Amino acid sequence: MSAKTVTFEASEESIATIDEIAANRGVDQASVLREALAMYLADYEELKLQLEESIAQIDAGDFLTHEEVLARHKEKTRANRAA
Repeated sequence: MSAKTVTFEASEESIATIDEIAANRGVDQASVLREALAMYLADYEELKLQLEESIAQIDAGDFLTHEEVLARHKEKTRANRAA
């Protein structure tokens, strides 16, 4: 994998926090930022997959209507009160 340098602006508070994390872990700023970016991108990919799965379920008609959700909620509320 090739690498590319990216420059961006961040608040002084963010940089101070990054510096604190780096110092606590004994690494440099770049390591903290690379890890944070990798985590963010992994979360993004997971969200994309979940969205694609949700769209497929909707397209297949596998979903509850608003009324069905309300009815289930009311039933669950009644059951909890009775317990």
